[in-house]
Amino acid sequence: MELTGTRQAPAAQATPAPALGSTLETLEGARRYAAWLYAMAEPHLGPRVLEVGSGTGTLTQWIASKDRVAAVEVEPAYARRLRDRFAGSPSVEVYEGSATDVELMGRAARGRIDSAMCFNVLEHIPEDEEVLKIVHDLLPVNGRFVCFVPAHPLLYGPFDRVLGHVRRYTRRELTAKLAGAGFRVVDIRHVNLPGSFLWFLSGRVLRRAGVPGGATSLRAYDRFLTPLTRTLEARVRPPFGQSLIAIGERR
Repeated sequence: MELTGTRQAPAAQATPAPALGSTLETLEGARRYAAWLYAMAEPHLGPRVLEVGSGTGTLTQWIASKDRVAAVEVEPAYARRLRDRFAGSPSVEVYEGSATDVELMGRAARGRIDSAMCFNVLEHIPEDEEVLKIVHDLLPVNGRFVCFVPAHPLLYGPFDRVLGHVRRYTRRELTAKLAGAGFRVVDIRHVNLPGSFLWFLSGRVLRRAGVPGGATSLRAYDRFLTPLTRTLEARVRPPFGQSLIAIGERR
């Protein structure tokens, strides 16, 4: 299972693909998985967070209690949904536009962020290194950036194409791109070992272009496998996994 509720499409893409929209709706129910992602990010986030690619707000809801959340989302439909969803929140500000738009990102940050996060977003953007550089320059010294992306080019299959993934990352590639943008890589590791097997089976072997096993399997995965995987991977880091999480710090 790969949560894609947070994403940012290339600036040229005007509307979300129907398959992507339906996938986001399906993944909204994977609350245990979202909670796990937030638990990994939270120790590195300050009270004022820039969220790059908020999508439908799957993770935005977890940081809405922060002092300030600047949620950047390129898709107009998702931006509208974010505004409606967090209309009563005094901390969440929604900015509609591309993460490659320096002016927009500057307005979102306004010198008042201390950390940033980007979950399942960079794989959609051809100019991913440009986004990393922009985020780096907006952070204060020692400000941290939590980045979560799909791992292993070998796993790239029909569903990746449907979701608009430009790439899947190797650990070396993500490390190099973060460092190239100016970040000190504090930590980087693979996440979700069981998910990598399911993604390979569904996409590369069975050639399916949808959530592995469908909504029913996703709910079962979230209920039973996610808590177990979270517990085990907190104790022993897997040698590979479906995704990569990296922590970058501005020097």
